[in-house]
Amino acid sequence: MIPMNRSNVVAYVAADRHLRGGLRGAKTLTQMAAELGTSKSTVRRWLRRDHWDLWMENWASVDEIWEARRDDPGHVCLVNLLVNGSTVHSEKFMAELNRSLLELTDADQIG
Repeated sequence: MIPMNRSNVVAYVAADRHLRGGLRGAKTLTQMAAELGTSKSTVRRWLRRDHWDLWMENWASVDEIWEARRDDPGHVCLVNLLVNGSTVHSEKFMAELNRSLLELTDADQIG
């Protein structure tokens, strides 16, 4: 395997080479590793470290998405909103529910 530095991954992502033809989504880590001439774990590590948003959008596991969502200080906890029955919290709950449903429907239309 040819030694490489992280700048190769940065250039690869900047040139949108991480996307499949026709911009139909991201390639697998294995495909990218083969094209870059490095290991899958190296690509995974560099993407997670340098391109977190892309990582979360395309390759993150369900557990990673759950952890990031749970740890997001701006995220409204739906469980707390359900437990506290005040009108203000009910309105926040409905706003958060509507936002979540919009995200899901937008993802369905794209995918």
